[in-house]
Amino acid sequence: MRKPTRTTTLFVSMSLCGRILLGLSAAAAATFAIEPVTLAAPQASKSIAVHIEGPNAAAIREDILSFVPETLEVVDAGEFSKALKSAGQTKPVGDALVSKAQRKKVLDRLRKAGKAVNAEGVIFGVSRTNRKKKKEVHLVYVDSNAGDLAVDDPVPTAGSRDERKKALEELLGPTLAQIAPPPPEEDKASEDGEGGEGADGEGDGEGADGEGDDAGGDDRGGKRKRNDINSALFSVELGVEFVGRWFDYSDPRTNNLRPYSVFGQPALSIAGEVYPLASTDIPVLKGLGITAGYARALGLNSAVGDGDPISTTYQRINLGLRERLSIGDASQLGINAGLRFVTFDIEAPAALAATVPNASYTLFRLGLDGRFPLGPVALGLGADYLLPLSSGPVYERFKGPSVQGIGAMAGVMIPIATGIEGRVLLEYARFFSSFQPEQGDAYIAGGAIDQYLGLRLAGAYVH
Repeated sequence: MRKPTRTTTLFVSMSLCGRILLGLSAAAAATFAIEPVTLAAPQASKSIAVHIEGPNAAAIREDILSFVPETLEVVDAGEFSKALKSAGQTKPVGDALVSKAQRKKVLDRLRKAGKAVNAEGVIFGVSRTNRKKKKEVHLVYVDSNAGDLAVDDPVPTAGSRDERKKALEELLGPTLAQIAPPPPEEDKASEDGEGGEGADGEGDGEGADGEGDDAGGDDRGGKRKRNDINSALFSVELGVEFVGRWFDYSDPRTNNLRPYSVFGQPALSIAGEVYPLASTDIPVLKGLGITAGYARALGLNSAVGDGDPISTTYQRINLGLRERLSIGDASQLGINAGLRFVTFDIEAPAALAATVPNASYTLFRLGLDGRFPLGPVALGLGADYLLPLSSGPVYERFKGPSVQGIGAMAGVMIPIATGIEGRVLLEYARFFSSFQPEQGDAYIAGGAIDQYLGLRLAGAYVH
């Protein structure tokens, strides 16, 4: 037998290596063919429309939204209203919803409007007084399938709001739970605990008493309702204010004391509240919020008689804390404490500066406010005690000045969309002072009244 040469050996080695490489390539190809990369399919989202008409409709719709599952989206109210009109329902449905002879057209239009906004179904209700003179909201749930309705019943509305919410949830809850998509897998994992459940059924992570649960909670847990003024995490208000000031002396004795008045001057205002622990169940702290506000007049000028205009600054700054308390069904009481800074500065020339009533208040503010539902709107009322820590130049001219202040607020809040409302607010502040002048003083008066009024038109977002 011939001994293999180096050339033969090299050839055989290369041949074997080539076969091995080909084999590995084929195995890799088989692996990729058998186990292709898979991507998780996105979870299909579902949405519903909620439309209520009649007395107290906005409050009833808000009650329903409070227990809609988080995985179920709610169609914008304005968008659905447009779709309903396009479907032919241009007038309120009224008693046609409960009339066997008239309701078919109504239901067909609701289905058509629901399809137009890609809604899984439509919750439609009519708030009314029935033939027995009892107040109720008759509700139906309409989906794409013709035939028997999953919901077709009245709910009484004459009782308390909590009773109404409970009755609405008992009627609609099962249907909503049936159509709502399940929560994402990561949510389920977090609900089960970090390590899941052990073989004995107890969580491997935190104890069974629930200390490891998310303290923030969510709408499903009932700890905080989104867009609800009584449990909001924050709110922001932006508005235009028409401001006025009236300053006058009582019992003036010298000729260098000038009164002042202006009204209707436009100003911009912004205000907000933040409740950092609103999602917790910690007593007192969950309702404790930080408040801030700022307003400044635009282009304000003053003048003496027909004299040249004098640039004038008016601004107001609020900083404080507020404890929010829910009372009754949906009413709210607020306890406020903080600082307010009010500046009114007329940049007069030296000859006039000694006579104009410039003020610069630093105030400690302590007050109460309330919000009370009245049908679809809410009434706001408030009162403040204003203790001046400093008052500014106009008071420094007099001996023994004593200054006190009070404030008041009244307004109407009008719901526009979920979490959005319009506000018309009237705010008033009054500072009353007394002096102890002596004969021969440069400035002599018994006291002064300084009043501020603001009419504010604003929009607010509540989260």
